[in-house]
Amino acid sequence: MKIAIIGAGIGGLTAAALLNEQGHDVKVFEKNNEVTELGAGIGIGGNVIDKLGNHDLAKGIKNIGQVIDTMEILDDKNNVLSKAKLKKSTINLTMTRQSLIDVIKSYLPESTIYTNHQVTHIDNGAMKVTVHFSEQAPEAFDLCIGADGLHSIIRQSVVPNSKSIYQGYTVFRGLVDDVDIKTDNIAKEYWSPKGRVGIVPLLNNQAYWFISINAKENDAKMRAFGKPHLQARFNHFPNEVRQVLDKQSETDILLHDIYDLQPLKSFVYQRVILLGDAAHATTPNMGQGAGQAMEDAIVLTNCLQAYPFEAALQRYDKLRVQHTKKVIKRSRKIGKIAQKRNKLVVAGRNLLAKVIPNRLVAGQTKFLYKSKSK
Repeated sequence: MKIAIIGAGIGGLTAAALLNEQGHDVKVFEKNNEVTELGAGIGIGGNVIDKLGNHDLAKGIKNIGQVIDTMEILDDKNNVLSKAKLKKSTINLTMTRQSLIDVIKSYLPESTIYTNHQVTHIDNGAMKVTVHFSEQAPEAFDLCIGADGLHSIIRQSVVPNSKSIYQGYTVFRGLVDDVDIKTDNIAKEYWSPKGRVGIVPLLNNQAYWFISINAKENDAKMRAFGKPHLQARFNHFPNEVRQVLDKQSETDILLHDIYDLQPLKSFVYQRVILLGDAAHATTPNMGQGAGQAMEDAIVLTNCLQAYPFEAALQRYDKLRVQHTKKVIKRSRKIGKIAQKRNKLVVAGRNLLAKVIPNRLVAGQTKFLYKSKSK
């Protein structure tokens, strides 16, 4: 089958690697002039590693990943609010986004990736889909996979009324080297009315950090923030936070407003399917954005192998739409709780967090491991 994949991000490349291995004629179209991932660190949960099973890609990801087995939430005075042990029977990993892209890409022939291909629109039909580009000639395919992210052109073509929803906060991100983190198996978040700070260990004494602050959409004040502003705002936080910010270079700090999507009713539209953020962009509060994109790719590939074409697409739709809807809503809810600013509300939230048993906190992610792979 001749398949177009629009977008050479984590989900698109995973789909390309697995579908190419199945013998499909795959072409990946990327609008930029190189395959890079804009971002700092990333987590890949055991739900993804489990679904990959014995596939060599799972081994490749494990080789670049730092094992994380515990999530801690603390306040700005270093008091532990909750501590959740992750599922023991699986493996949860953190890594740089670019290292993950590079590993997935290594499972693809270079000839399958076409950079500098900006898609303008598609003609979708019952028997084929034609992809149109700004500079290249149009090309027809049996299947087009829209993996072109939050602002997906493919999604706008098939669901023109779908809109991204700003969630009320913006996130700074960075990577630092030579960090002395004593507990490299624990990812931490520090919550306060001024915002929250996350520190996630990576391999080789690296760490990924993020700072999430309530702000207006496209807030000019936040755009003007640099390292000194962040240090001043969070100078009362524990030493670990201050040390990480000290290590951060003046440049290379990323800033993104946080959006998600209103859950779609379907990811399948004749010969076009949606995958990853193009289908179900979510806030980063569960660390599942990349993981769910990879799960989409795994499930789609498995379904195409196990069922006739039409049945395979319907099965993919059935397995992924409701599951990812739950991820979007759960992650959105966590963000609303974590981003509280009122000091009395924050005090009440923190008190409640301390009395909720840790096993109940850990249980909030159990559904991630129960989704079917075909």
